[in-house]
This record gives sequence, C-alpha cells and structure tokens, in this order.
Amino acid sequence: MRFALGWEEQEISSLQRDVAANGESGYDGASCVRSVPWQERVERAALYAGAVGLGLGHGVIPQVILLAIGVHRVIVDPRSRKAKFGSITTIFQVLTVWMMLSAIPAIRPFSALGGAIGMAISGWVTLGAVYGIMTDKEDLGANLIRVFLGSSCAGAVHALANYILAWSKGRGYYRAALPFIGCNAAGTVFCVAILTALGCFRSADRRGKLMMLPVIVLLTAALMVTQSRGAFVAFVVGFIVFLLLGVRSRHSLVLKIVALVALVFVVAFFFRISPSVGRRYARILNPMLNKDRLEIWRTALLMIRDHPVLGVGLNNFVNFYPLYEHPEGFGTSMYMAHNVFLEFAATTGIPGLVLFVVIVVLGVCAGIRGLINAGSSSSLPATGLAIFAAVLTHLQFDITLNSGDMLPFFFVPYGVLILLEQWLESRNYPRPSS
Repeated sequence: MRFALGWEEQEISSLQRDVAANGESGYDGASCVRSVPWQERVERAALYAGAVGLGLGHGVIPQVILLAIGVHRVIVDPRSRKAKFGSITTIFQVLTVWMMLSAIPAIRPFSALGGAIGMAISGWVTLGAVYGIMTDKEDLGANLIRVFLGSSCAGAVHALANYILAWSKGRGYYRAALPFIGCNAAGTVFCVAILTALGCFRSADRRGKLMMLPVIVLLTAALMVTQSRGAFVAFVVGFIVFLLLGVRSRHSLVLKIVALVALVFVVAFFFRISPSVGRRYARILNPMLNKDRLEIWRTALLMIRDHPVLGVGLNNFVNFYPLYEHPEGFGTSMYMAHNVFLEFAATTGIPGLVLFVVIVVLGVCAGIRGLINAGSSSSLPATGLAIFAAVLTHLQFDITLNSGDMLPFFFVPYGVLILLEQWLESRNYPRPSS
C-alpha cells in the first residue's frame, strides 16, 4: 500500500550515495558515508515524537529537543546559520522585533517579551524541521504523516469514548477534547488530520483508499463531537479548497463528489442522534446568537484605535479588555481577540498586522506557484493549501497563535508551502505544459 501526500519513494541506491560522497572533499565527503551520528538519531526521534504529539495536541517537548539540537548545530556548524527562506526570514525577524517592542505599552511587559521570543523560537524550530523533512531524499515525510494520522486516530477514539460515556450518563451538553488541549484546539487537530487523510486518499492505490475511508469517517466523527464551530467552518473551507484545487479529471471529480456526499451523511447522522450537537452548529448561521464574538471584535477595534502603533502588547489583550465598557451579560475578561488579524493589530499595532499579512500572502502565493508547477503529479500542493486555508479560517473565530501546542499547526503547512518549488525541483517533477 502506498499513500504519501505526494511523498513518492526515491530510488537512491547505496552505490549512488557512495558516488555522491566521493565527489565531496575532506570532512564533508567522509561524513556522507559514515553512520548516522547520535545527533541525527535524536533529531529523527524528536520528529516522530512531534508527529505523535501533534495528533494528541501536545508538541512542546519535541520542540524543546529540536531547539537544543538546533542551537548545538548553529554553534558547531557555520553553514547552518545561513538563512533558508530568503526574504521571508527577514520579515519574520522584523515581526519578532516589533512584537518585542510591543512590550513598551504593555501592562505585563515580560509576558509580551516572552510571547514574542517564544513564538520566534517555535517558528524557527518548526520551519527548520519542515525544511529538513522537505529536503530529505528518503521517505521521512510520508512516515511522519502516517504517524500523525495514527496518533490523531488514537485521539479521535479518546474523544469519542468520552463523548459516548457522557451521552450514556444523560449529559445533555458535552464537548469532547484531547488529553492535552481543549475542545476548540482539538477541533483544529481533527480538521488538519482529516484534510491530511484526504490528501493521502487521493495519492493512494485502491487498497490504500479502502483503508483511508474509515480513518476519515473516524476523524470527522471526532471533529463533530468537539462541537467546535470554528473548527467545523475551518474544515468546510479547507475541504472546498481541496475540492477546487484537486479536480484534474472526470474520475477525480466523481471521487470528490462522493467524498462530499459522504461528509454530508456523516454530519447528518450526528445531527440525528444528538440534536444538541445540531443545535450548536446551527448557531453558526445566526449572528444574534454570536454576540459574544461581535463584542470581542468591537473591543479589539477600540484597542487598535487607541494604540495604533505598538498595540497593547503581545499577550496583553486580557489585561486591556476589562478597561473597556461592555454591555451587561458579557464577560469582563477575555484572553484573546478570537481573530488572528484583529489580535495582531490590537496587540502589536498596525505595523505588526501588516507584517503578518505580508507573511501570510507570501506563503499563499508560494503555494499557488507550487500547485501550478506540480500540476496533477502531486497532491501535496493542494493539500498544503487546503490545510493552511483551514487553519487561517479557524484563527478568524477562535484559538490563538500564542500557544506552543498550536503554533506548529500554522508553521508546518506554511513551511510546506514556501518550500514547494524547491521540493518539486529536487524531485524533478515535470512541469505542466502551457
């Protein structure tokens, strides 16, 4: 069985590796034929641990291990200090500096500084890991995807078991979660896992497709019982992007329509057996039932008006929120703006928002170029764009980037998008005829 999101196996014989090594000189050439050093073994173990952690909602510990390895590499290997992402690296560095400057007006300046440094470190570690995976000539990426899906399925079983247990006890309202994160973040995990499974489904053979179907159904069921409306909308957006970008033939179109119909049936089934779930998701279409979000966004706009340059400070939204008047019945404390663009504008000012928007646009443009260059030869570009669109969509309603467990769900698909062209060239994919 083969399914790998386009990570096709590379036929590189040991003789070819020896020849490549002989073409090198000195220490570099010798290192190509020696056994893998302990550092690389630990790094690979951390990557697998990270894939498991992402599926269960916990990715901090693998990031710490990769950070230690990365710092050691920067110290001992001058070549590792070279920027790998060109101008995007510079923009990320400028945004990091600006986020640190937002500590000046902050009520909790050390929280703003810590958040900026933490986000920068998580981005450096995650993007570095994606770079290593994308430039790896073996099947590491496909293996990590399989591990992530397996871990996500384990998390889905955990979420469904808890939901069924609560349902059997007569609890009228229960939102399933994962062992390490809450229901909204768990919804993001299942959303990303479903789209990843769909990408694997597209590139799999017949046996692989049959094996992926129950995985997709299981993950979709888990997404539903989280009752995360933002994650559900995010999945719908990502699924639509996947459908639109993945139609290359009549056969492909038929498969996508079948997948859409299957999704509708799964959702309808859950609405049927659990009316409370149906009522909660129905609230998405009623603005009057979402006044809490509207009030949070209104307050964020007031913060932007009052602090347009440096904002109120990263991680300081919760401290400034009570300083504004709110209608009776609304909370006086709110941790985040529930919209990533309003969050950046309110906490880091208009310049911070502009820098973040530029980063997002560059990633999307790189993904589109990769999609055009790949044509129908790989499902990775369409899947990467669908996942990134889904994550961005959920960031418009819920979750936050100020979390070590959630940051990889932004940086992993982003890293895939900005490295697509390089990845395609390294594997000599044929360009589509003009």
